[in-house]
Amino acid sequence: MAIVRKKTTQPTVGPAVTMTGPELVAKLKAANLMRLPLNVRGVAEYLGLEVVEEPMDDDMSGFLEIRSGQWVVGVNAFHHLNRKRFTIAHEIAHFLLHSEGQTEFRDRTFARRTNDPSRMEREADQFAAELLMPAEDVRQKIAAGETSLSALAAQFGVSALAMKYRVQKLGYQVNQ
Repeated sequence: MAIVRKKTTQPTVGPAVTMTGPELVAKLKAANLMRLPLNVRGVAEYLGLEVVEEPMDDDMSGFLEIRSGQWVVGVNAFHHLNRKRFTIAHEIAHFLLHSEGQTEFRDRTFARRTNDPSRMEREADQFAAELLMPAEDVRQKIAAGETSLSALAAQFGVSALAMKYRVQKLGYQVNQ
């Protein structure tokens, strides 16, 4: 007698290929997904990630884990939209860069981990910054005369502080 049962799938532990932030930006531009501000949830879906919002302690930004055979990005439901966007981009980075052999990542808010020496966290933050604020696009906006941090931040859907870090990293001076 044959027994029919639901097929179970083993989770894919990590993507087959890793890529840098600029490489993903180039792929997204080719797929016509790079509009400002970036639809970061759409990018997550494009990569096969499910995004969920869940209540978390304030010092937690989000997570990346396998649930029912699928990678899930969780974001703190209580955080500001811009914070959620950066968290999703950060978790996308963990998925693409660090998930090989891993099953989960738990991430504290950026302000709570600024002294974190973890190479993976620094790489994920750099990747997220490039994804949300591509260097080429930021430079073009500044060259076109947009020099207000708050205006730039609004165009890219990030916080003014995130934009400040980004323009400084790109070699611009920020006057207080």
